[in-house]
Amino acid sequence: MAYADKCFVGKRVKLNLLDEAEVRQIHEATLDVIENVGVKFHSQKALDVLEANGATVDRESTVAKIPAAVVEQAMSTAPHEYTLGARNPEYDLPLDGEHVYISSDGCGVFVRDPKTGEVRSSVKQDLADCARVVQALDNVSATSAVVSAQDRPPETRVLHEFDACVRNSEKHSIVVSIKEDWEARSLIKMAEAMAGGKEELRRRPMFTTIICTVSPLHQERFGMDLALTLAEAGIPVSFYPMPILGATGPITIAGSAVVNNAEFLSGAVLVQLAHPGAPVMHGGGPTAMYMNSGAYASNSPEALLLRSCQGHMANFYGVPAWYGAGATTAKEPGIQSAYENALAMFMAYANGADVTFGTGLLDGSRILCLENMVVDDEIIGMVKRILTGIEVSEETLAVELIKKMGFNGNYLFDNHTRAHVRELWQARLGETGNYDGWKNAGARSTTEKAQEKVAEILAAPAAEFPADLGVEFDAIIAAAAKEAATAI
Repeated sequence: MAYADKCFVGKRVKLNLLDEAEVRQIHEATLDVIENVGVKFHSQKALDVLEANGATVDRESTVAKIPAAVVEQAMSTAPHEYTLGARNPEYDLPLDGEHVYISSDGCGVFVRDPKTGEVRSSVKQDLADCARVVQALDNVSATSAVVSAQDRPPETRVLHEFDACVRNSEKHSIVVSIKEDWEARSLIKMAEAMAGGKEELRRRPMFTTIICTVSPLHQERFGMDLALTLAEAGIPVSFYPMPILGATGPITIAGSAVVNNAEFLSGAVLVQLAHPGAPVMHGGGPTAMYMNSGAYASNSPEALLLRSCQGHMANFYGVPAWYGAGATTAKEPGIQSAYENALAMFMAYANGADVTFGTGLLDGSRILCLENMVVDDEIIGMVKRILTGIEVSEETLAVELIKKMGFNGNYLFDNHTRAHVRELWQARLGETGNYDGWKNAGARSTTEKAQEKVAEILAAPAAEFPADLGVEFDAIIAAAAKEAATAI
């Protein structure tokens, strides 16, 4: 079975929190904001593209007001489906609305020691370890710069993070924290080396980029310049707004959904005007906050509902939905991290997400905890099974079997049971036996079993990485360091 087939959900169960009229209202409100308020683009390249295509641009304020007709025309060229490539094609991820994926999160700055619980600053080896865990888990489909490689020079840090990911996992990779043009060009060179050339990279992009917007209604220079460079090379761009209810967006869910959508849509329109057909994703990690303390509330009910709007809007525009889920605010693995991440993942996929970003971090995406990723792998397996729904057919109704068995039948040993038993979801981490059996086996907690799984994965050999590709990567990173030194 191909890896993507394991991520197939077919007739997906959906909550449909918004009806068609409500989705249309959010869209029209977004057009109103983009055309009459505008969006601040701090990139002269972006302003040039927008002005050349009919937007009203104020160079002094950097505000671009984009007419609704320009938005509609530009979005008509955005591709509906495409594939995210992996170092091993077996792990390619088709974005077709019928598969669901989760990646590791990013970009934290700390790591929690599984034995002592102490927290320290992250280094490149932590990314390598995380990538190895991603490689070993069935339900985590892509790796990422989950934490920062703080033991590497800032000017090439993002290249080292990508290097650690792809050397230790054959799955698709996600790049975060990219800032400068030389980083983008170097990443593209590394990806071309993996894919086998420029055209093959366009067909199977080896990485996805997350470009964060700045709420409310700002597009930073770095992000927009990079989006244009990466889109030209065929690298998928996930625009990632993060408005906060009542802080950087209206306190109402619908109002912040408009801000979120305006930031995505203005970035996507820019890319489509410059490079029609470039792959884009409706991304984002909008949140709430606790008003009595100002603390981050990534998985409050309002935050989950706000993110759920994204899946509906992505479906409206016909682009993949990619948004944050799993960023628990818990400080250690346990009950809070499990219930927050389970609700976040279910809400995401039940409302149209194709990919969620991500798993592996605690404390609101700050602290890496590999055992939590193992728990999340179990959770997403359950979620995918629920989303698959119920098949109703002559075979599954089993009326003839029920008639045959009558009142005293035992279904356990029937051929029908044997034919379908492997369709049942099976727990790998959770307890399924009786209390005495659990106690006699050492009374291990779920967290302890997850820690043992991580230790088992890291003790096994890493995924093989071609030596010649490693040499080429080293050379690209060294050349980028020299270019950065000259630029600085």
